[in-house]
Amino acid sequence: DERTVAHLLCDQLEFADLLVVNKADLVSELQLGAVEDFLRKVNQRAEVIVTSRSRLAPQSLLGEARFDLRRAEEHPAWLKEARENEHTPETTEYGISSFVYRAARPFHPERLAAALGS
Repeated sequence: DERTVAHLLCDQLEFADLLVVNKADLVSELQLGAVEDFLRKVNQRAEVIVTSRSRLAPQSLLGEARFDLRRAEEHPAWLKEARENEHTPETTEYGISSFVYRAARPFHPERLAAALGS
């Protein structure tokens, strides 16, 4: 497969339920409008949230179930993988890694909410 990270980015944009445009304060209104127009052409169904300095209410990300399995199953990439019955995880295909943070005790709910809100 000759796909690049750019292909993965396009797949993610097309499939997303929510698109967050950050650093809006660093571009002109014209440039921001062009970005929003592009995103809406690529994915008409996704909600687009524009922000600066990553200021975003946690509820915007966590408060609403957006995923629609029926719509996902109709996506061409989903159908292709289902027909081929083969999937290479993106972590393998693109060399993406992650980590899990484990603490001896859970986060304090109010402190976590305050940290996310600031």
